[in-house]
Amino acid sequence: MMTRSKKIMVVDDEAGIRALLSDALIQEGYNVTLAVNGADSLRQLDNRRFDLLITDINMPKLNGLELIRMMKKRGRREKVILISGESMDHTRLNKESMPVFAQLKKPFRVDHLLETVISALGSNGSRQKRRKNAA
Repeated sequence: MMTRSKKIMVVDDEAGIRALLSDALIQEGYNVTLAVNGADSLRQLDNRRFDLLITDINMPKLNGLELIRMMKKRGRREKVILISGESMDHTRLNKESMPVFAQLKKPFRVDHLLETVISALGSNGSRQKRRKNAA
């Protein structure tokens, strides 16, 4: 497996979702940091840089949209993938100048999430090349 040095933070209040995302991303060679809510994420963002943030929208203490607003105020430039059980209007996100790369609606397929991550990070299909080599 090809190792990637890309750093991804996963923010979700559901332990099962955090574990699912973390396991899938680590298996693909990403460096993963977990946060239980937006406030926890902001504390960790004070000390580290990430290439991508994957966050739930509905969380206690500080939800995903509030987290993105706070990141923007702090000058953070990480790309963001939103995950939620509810649909979010991309037009509204764009009007608010939210740096959202994509939104995935729960339940989502892990392979779709990984394709979205690769696209967000600008990889050129290295995952597919590995699949061909494994066949």
